[in-house]
Amino acid sequence: MIRAQNLSLSFNKVFVFKDLGFSINQGENVCFSGPSGKGKSSLLKILQGYIIPDTGFIEIDGMVLNSQNIKYIRSLMAYIPQNINLPVTNGEELLKLISNQESRKKVYHFIEGLGMNADMLMHPFDEMSGGQKQRVVIAICLSLERKIILLDEPTSSLDDDSIGKLISVTGNLNNSTVVSASHNHKWISFVDNNIAI
Repeated sequence: MIRAQNLSLSFNKVFVFKDLGFSINQGENVCFSGPSGKGKSSLLKILQGYIIPDTGFIEIDGMVLNSQNIKYIRSLMAYIPQNINLPVTNGEELLKLISNQESRKKVYHFIEGLGMNADMLMHPFDEMSGGQKQRVVIAICLSLERKIILLDEPTSSLDDDSIGKLISVTGNLNNSTVVSASHNHKWISFVDNNIAI
């Protein structure tokens, strides 16, 4: 599903990581872990083609990531960043922006699985806690049913109970490959494969 070989990345001539390689199978739940500054978030951006590594290549769904197929490869993905700044005021507007009516029941399923009521979709983001907003956005992105779900620090605003619910929900995604970046020990202990950077 995803294969990386000989990846190296540097900023201002200082290497973030060097000669990194890994394989992620379809349906697997994998986490890039490590301390801050080791390139976890950058790896998620490399998978999307937003950062070009100094060396190496990425293969996704049998295709080497390049400028010719990047649009298609991105269409396979849903990306939830750590810092969520959106051009909408609530989950309902976000749902209309990136999804369709068929996804609505799926959103309700995910949002309830994450421990909230469906009416949170109408609640203004600026009146939510960071954890509530994070879970609403995750629920909407999961409802897209993309082949690859990219989660950057998905537990950063969540308490232990909410982390447990997120683990349960992502553990039941049968058709998606989940790739995350995290240093949360509870999350790391749940994933199928931890890639330490």
